[in-house]
Amino acid sequence: MKHFTTIKDQDRKLDIMDHVNQDHHKELLIIAQTYGQNNAIHDAMIADIYEEGILLHTQEPSSSSKQELFIEFELKGDLEEQILYFAYNSFAKQKIEFSNNAKQFFEVIAKSQVSPNITRLTIKSQAPLPEYYAGYAYGFILKVLEKAPVIQTNKSNKSGVLKNLFDRGFLWAMKHLSTQKRQKLMENMNKDVRLYTLRKSFAHGSNTDGLHLGYVDVFTHGSSPGSRWVQQLQTGSLISSRTETDDKHEHLHQGQAVLIADETAFPALAGILDFWKNPIPPIVILLCADAADFAYFDDFKFPDQTNIQKITAAVEEQGQQSIALLKSFPQLEQVWGALENNAAKQVRHYFRNERKLAGKNNHIKGYWRLDKAH
Repeated sequence: MKHFTTIKDQDRKLDIMDHVNQDHHKELLIIAQTYGQNNAIHDAMIADIYEEGILLHTQEPSSSSKQELFIEFELKGDLEEQILYFAYNSFAKQKIEFSNNAKQFFEVIAKSQVSPNITRLTIKSQAPLPEYYAGYAYGFILKVLEKAPVIQTNKSNKSGVLKNLFDRGFLWAMKHLSTQKRQKLMENMNKDVRLYTLRKSFAHGSNTDGLHLGYVDVFTHGSSPGSRWVQQLQTGSLISSRTETDDKHEHLHQGQAVLIADETAFPALAGILDFWKNPIPPIVILLCADAADFAYFDDFKFPDQTNIQKITAAVEEQGQQSIALLKSFPQLEQVWGALENNAAKQVRHYFRNERKLAGKNNHIKGYWRLDKAH
């Protein structure tokens, strides 16, 4: 491979590599198949990122070794934007909906408080919800619908043509707009969408045609868009989601694991612990700005001998306070965490740079941004 320019901000590069390799395997595989012009590729991961492009390691079923595939960037801009463009372009070329981009509709059938600032929505879905999976999340559109349309199984050709025109127009805009305008376009597309975790899914009574009922627990804080949306919802309200995604946490099945969660991640954390398989009890660090919200776990059964630590602090201090506590544990082999973006970055970099934990073992995500209405 010819010489390419090393990226100066290594933490930024590794953050992106870890995020894409951990959470976007499907998208990465489509990128590899499209740009490698080889649909036989069945595995792909980012091996490195340079100023000029990304280096993938790919593999085919017929080969026991990995092949290198270098893809040159097509935009001038942020690294994440470059990779996002690869994904959009690849999905458009293969006529695949991007990132599980399928609308679902739900009815709110109950609403209650499980702690002072965490609201539980009991929802009924038109389509079956997934078999219980810890950390499954829906990208809810922050609106209340007047009525939910019936799901169409056969989309018209006209709809497909319009979608194709939109895709081509979007790709053109991504490629020709300035970085600032491109970021504005992406923000506008997602400004009314928030990811909320499906805490649990279940069937109605003895119904055997799938799991159509579920709990979605939403942390409400201040006058954020998500909080205002939850306030509007009443029994009978109709809502919809635009995307769905599943969390990756298989690495927690062995070794000494620590799990760190603020209020936004309490539902995902509870789900993971519901199905704890690791014979070694976990260390759990709970973060709250208001200690009253620890009540979320009052009736929760943690795995036997779980070491539970609680930190009550302003959001701005939670990253450093978590690190100070983590330093008291001599052996930490696996980590999962979800908290405010800047706090998550501090903790992720601590594990990477001071504890020398590899990306496959270091899953710390930013669920929200303090400096941005959520």
